[in-house]
Amino acid sequence: MTRSKLLIHTVAGCALLAATVQQARQPVAREIDPAIALGIDAALCSQQNAGASGRRLFFQLAQAGKDELRPLGQLPKAEATAQGNAAKDPPLYDNLGTLRYRITTSRPLAQQYFNQGLRLTYAFNHAEAIRAYRAAQRIDPQCAMCYWGEALALGPNINLAMDPEANAPALAALRRAQALQKNASARERGLIEALANRYSDAPDAERAALDAAYADAMGQLAKRYPKDQDIAVLYAESLMDLSPWDYWEAGGARPKGKTADLVATLERVLKANPNHPGAIHYYIHTVEASTDPKRAEPYAERLGKLLPGAGHLVHMPAHIYYRVGRYQDSLGVNKQAVSVDEAYIASQKPEGIYPQGYYPHNVHFLMVSAQMAGDGDTAVKAADKLSAVVSDEAARMFAIAQPVKAAPYFAHAQFSRPEAIQALPAPGADLPYVEGIWRYARGVAYAMQGDTFRAAQESEAIGRLRDSGDFSKLDEAMVPARDVLQIARLVVDARIAQAKGDLPAAIGGFEQAVALEDKLAYMEPPYWYYPLRQSLGALRLLNGDADGAEQAFRASLAKAPNNGWSLYGLAEVYKKRGEPERAAAAEKLFAKSWAGKPGQLTLARL
Repeated sequence: MTRSKLLIHTVAGCALLAATVQQARQPVAREIDPAIALGIDAALCSQQNAGASGRRLFFQLAQAGKDELRPLGQLPKAEATAQGNAAKDPPLYDNLGTLRYRITTSRPLAQQYFNQGLRLTYAFNHAEAIRAYRAAQRIDPQCAMCYWGEALALGPNINLAMDPEANAPALAALRRAQALQKNASARERGLIEALANRYSDAPDAERAALDAAYADAMGQLAKRYPKDQDIAVLYAESLMDLSPWDYWEAGGARPKGKTADLVATLERVLKANPNHPGAIHYYIHTVEASTDPKRAEPYAERLGKLLPGAGHLVHMPAHIYYRVGRYQDSLGVNKQAVSVDEAYIASQKPEGIYPQGYYPHNVHFLMVSAQMAGDGDTAVKAADKLSAVVSDEAARMFAIAQPVKAAPYFAHAQFSRPEAIQALPAPGADLPYVEGIWRYARGVAYAMQGDTFRAAQESEAIGRLRDSGDFSKLDEAMVPARDVLQIARLVVDARIAQAKGDLPAAIGGFEQAVALEDKLAYMEPPYWYYPLRQSLGALRLLNGDADGAEQAFRASLAKAPNNGWSLYGLAEVYKKRGEPERAAAAEKLFAKSWAGKPGQLTLARL
């Protein structure tokens, strides 16, 4: 089974942190008068030119309406979502960049809408892309590529499997494109015929075989047109769809399956055009789980500026920034992405996966970025919003929603006062994973107060949940719920030992927790919310083992570069050993990475 990635960690909800979010440039929609539009992009127009099962399940869940969670087979998909906004043409946005792909049409306005559709396809706002393609069709009903675009956007992607309900409209759009392709260029005919391999009207057609046939056809087309960057990018995406979120062998060093070809294809495009938004987007997703995510950093820095009105692309650099230790930058782009998406949602009232999946993902990423940067105020505010966004009903209906429903408790455990944590309402006994993390936060809070009896009660409750809870659906999605709960119990027990002054026992508990943490599969954000070696290092230092503490802090920094929590601990090691120059160097790095309040850290807090 393909590893679950659970990128989108929410179910429904729209507004977020209006008071704390950095205001980004809002999507400015401008209705274009056809007479004026004739002068725009006119040069582009001519007559003959042109992961995971768990993650996908959760994306399907994200398409359910906030107040009407329906069975998966009845959820509104891109087709239904686009249809809901089809009463009028979408505006032409002026903040979606300048990417263009010349197609055969006599109508400049159709070309503009096609360009917008392709940009939005690359930005994973497929429903809005379909609106643009359909607007282009209405302007030029003879435009074969305008129908090709709709058929493309209705297909599967790395976050969402092919919806059976989308098959009929996808086939209808494809067949219309085929019927019109006699007027298209040879390149366009190649794209249309390649896409024909992706769909079938046979009810028992195997999706994997269709995806493989499409990828093979796109590979041949890419060889035929080696200088066509968009064909290459579409070929790369077709390879990604063969094994969503499963591109690397364990450890991330060796490419898996078609990944070597995928990486090489995207790198060729980026060498020729380092500003191609689709290539950058897919490259980030391809290499983020590898041992060298930093190779995407120069491109990630460009992406948000290329399409500043596409919230998902504004957010995407965070997938690299978080991995390479740029937590404040990750926090910043997610604040900006939230602002961009809020403006878009308020303006266009979209439904389905974008506002209920992609947008809330930014909330979660904002929260964890703030946690790593030490910005407790922002982390707790985001945690409270995330709790509201993921409804209890959704978590009860779909166990796979439980990890993100639980995530806010981690932020509270890290930053909130013990009394505030203890006042958090129980999530309910029918949410065993969520309850376990709630009890973890309570256990840590009681230990912080020195109430080891109540802390031990919470630890025992976590153990009972781990042993008797129903995690079958989480197991199917390969979410390591039992391992995470075992880590939670080990940490609570270690904090109890710490509160009692038994530092050797506390160190032993964290050593066991670290061993379990090392076995957790890659996830962004990680399954466990901070590198546990920072706590191990702090306890070793408190116990007089400066060398062991340094080893733990350095190992933590290898796992989470520029982690301010561990840099603080490393500086304390050097102070303890009487090495002022090294301590000053560590403190300088800490000051650069830390967004929290000055003086808030102590070794006991790590």
